[in-house]
Amino acid sequence: QAVQSSSARASATRSSLAASPSTASPAPVQALAPASVAAFGPAGLGDGDDPQRAALAIGGNPAQPWISQWYATARFGALKQGTGLLLDMGRPVTVASVRVSLVNSGADIQLRAGSKPVPSWLPVVAHVSNAGRTAQLKPAAPVHVRYLLIWFTKLPPDNEGHYRAGVYRITVLG
Repeated sequence: QAVQSSSARASATRSSLAASPSTASPAPVQALAPASVAAFGPAGLGDGDDPQRAALAIGGNPAQPWISQWYATARFGALKQGTGLLLDMGRPVTVASVRVSLVNSGADIQLRAGSKPVPSWLPVVAHVSNAGRTAQLKPAAPVHVRYLLIWFTKLPPDNEGHYRAGVYRITVLG
């Protein structure tokens, strides 16, 4: 029986090696759908910009984005430290990267990730400065979390002389 078990393990190992092109490559990356998205501010869920339209951030329609309130300066007119969108994945998942499609370029964005929807439980795992129209946020190593926070620390200029964030698609890859 021990020989049979060892042989079965060897066969299973050969099968898994044959299924992947390289033994060093990770599992294939796939898009993960969030269970929900909510506006999020410095004090948490009850403090976010435009909460009624937060779901538009994952809708994928550039003509109907989630847009933060407007501010007089890129740093929120000194009114707050940031604004963002909290993604609840519904259960813990392994996240390799997050791609954010933006209305305007020029934002500074952090990707925060954690096990509770509370600012202190959502440490920064990736960031990008002066983002283009697409921001790629990739942690140094995949993170296993339930909550992801797209956190704007500097807003891009809009076409009206104000500063505001606009997001129409968030793609979570894991």
